[in-house]
Amino acid sequence: MLIFKQIRMKKYIVILVVFIMSSCNDYLDVVPDNIATVEIAFNNRASAEQFLATCYSYVPEHAHVEQNFALMAGDDVWYYTDNDFYVNNQTSARLARGMQNATDPYLNYWDGQRGATNMYEAIRDCNIFLENLTDIPGLALNEKNRWIAEVKTLKAFYHFWLLRMYGPIPIMDVNVPVDADVNEVQVKRAPVDKVVNYVVNLLDEAIDSNYLFDNITSIHTDYGRLTLPAAKAIKAKVLMLSASPLFNGNTDYSGFIDDDGNNLINTVYDSNKWVLAKDACLDAILTAESVGHKLYAFTDLLPIGEINDEIREELTQRATITDRFNEELIWGIDQSWTGDLQAWCHPRWTGEHTANFNFTKQSHAPTLNMVEDYYTVNGVPIDEDNGWDYNNRYQVVAVSDQMADDHEYYIQRGFETATLHTYREARFYATVGFDGGKWFSMESDDIEDLPYLQAKAGQTSGKIGLEIYSATGYFTKKLVNYENIITTNNMVVQGFVFPIIRLSDLYLMFAEAANEVKATPDAEVYEYIQKVRHKAGLDEGSDLVTTWALHSRKPNKPTTQDGMREIIRQERRIELSFEGHRYWDIRRWKLATEYFSRPIKGWNIQGTDSQGFYQVKNIFFRDFLTKDYLWPISQDERLRNPNLIQNPGW
Repeated sequence: MLIFKQIRMKKYIVILVVFIMSSCNDYLDVVPDNIATVEIAFNNRASAEQFLATCYSYVPEHAHVEQNFALMAGDDVWYYTDNDFYVNNQTSARLARGMQNATDPYLNYWDGQRGATNMYEAIRDCNIFLENLTDIPGLALNEKNRWIAEVKTLKAFYHFWLLRMYGPIPIMDVNVPVDADVNEVQVKRAPVDKVVNYVVNLLDEAIDSNYLFDNITSIHTDYGRLTLPAAKAIKAKVLMLSASPLFNGNTDYSGFIDDDGNNLINTVYDSNKWVLAKDACLDAILTAESVGHKLYAFTDLLPIGEINDEIREELTQRATITDRFNEELIWGIDQSWTGDLQAWCHPRWTGEHTANFNFTKQSHAPTLNMVEDYYTVNGVPIDEDNGWDYNNRYQVVAVSDQMADDHEYYIQRGFETATLHTYREARFYATVGFDGGKWFSMESDDIEDLPYLQAKAGQTSGKIGLEIYSATGYFTKKLVNYENIITTNNMVVQGFVFPIIRLSDLYLMFAEAANEVKATPDAEVYEYIQKVRHKAGLDEGSDLVTTWALHSRKPNKPTTQDGMREIIRQERRIELSFEGHRYWDIRRWKLATEYFSRPIKGWNIQGTDSQGFYQVKNIFFRDFLTKDYLWPISQDERLRNPNLIQNPGW
């Protein structure tokens, strides 16, 4: 729970945030309270460290489906409702349904309304910290400089958060004094390119200071604190956004001009932006790898004994997210909401799960749209694979003995399921739960007899009466910790640090930027996407160029820039699925009017048998408009500050 205290200090109006939580052991749980003046806040090391924690406390909880609305505002997840006795997710769900407005915008991070924190308050507290952290009793010089570098990085991140949402924003490098005249208070929006340069320069100051730690030294007290690899990764993401079609040569904004005649979004394409992004991605990768970050591989020993390669591959994909402090994680801070998120993702497959209804809420449902994006077992898209029956993908098929042998740890023998669920890549089975699909967890004591889901109406995993349910017939296995144990009277739920940035993200960003720089893909373009695919078990003993040549109806696709662009984008959709990246990627690629205007699809969850259940159903018809690429500024904010030009279309 958050309590906001507005306190007038000597020079500024300051918002201090107090966390009331069940534990005070974690670094980010400690924040200032009852601090009346700036002097008191910075008169000793302990109170200054509390103010540092306040600066961190504004980072949105990325496992929270409203604070991180990208988790469900795209087309990869859908909820059966936005508000009933069990679910209250009005803001993100209504965004997904195209109900944003300019009068009182949902999840308004500009001024902290409708379920959002105020990012300008966050920036203001960062400025106060940077202006007042001088000679503090008990604070060593190296530690002081580290704190300054961290807060500069936070300040850059908060500007970036607003930039992604609103485009051109006011840059708040210093706070506006309380006694400032009206011209100083009524700030103007800066053009996107100017905001990008400001954020990058701020990050460079933090990076070049050489005071950011390479790694977190104490995971129990310092997890979530910013490191050198994290700062460089944020810089890479800023420059990728700047280079992408939304903000690089987008002529849709040719009339988006402020009162001084400045183009707020540059409509002239600049190829050098991709060069800058490529260089930043490579720098972030090399720094991360040099201090020990690498792609995750599951190596744990389990109580049930040795596991086979298929289960180990599945756990490699799943535990990349749920292993709290694994080597692939570059930055992530929150675990408090991962328990709730897991409850929304967790299906029922036993009577005990049904009895413990408070946990198994199963409403965070992958869409059929997303399911079709995963590759075949051969590592190419399902509509390209020359040996996969794409035209009959929705037909029901009985899992024969041969098919069962091929899917021994994925699909129940003898079950009837859709052809769509057969002969898919390992990430599909590790990420998505489906009717007839097996689900490994620590509740399993025999990997040769894994439980499986029964998702038809009236069945254990399906829709039962008016209870909460999957709207699509699918379940988000990727976000459920395999260590969870749910029984009638007890549950052991292992929280995890939800990733904000991980190494796979950086690898795929580099491949994307390198491909945009090169006229023809080469080894540099292939190198890092290949690492991600090899981790996923694809192109075994070979490479993606060979895979396409052997298995695709478009054998030359990886050899052209356009073809490789399509491959990289699909790889990001698969590898980073359900982590909130797809929403931002589709927007920055300027593809939202295409993807987010398609019907949301799922199975007919009212069906009680295979023939009834496996009917494709259009669950919702969306209408994403060009204006939806940028968030509206609230009417109240524009009344307070007439200098704020509204975003186009609002």
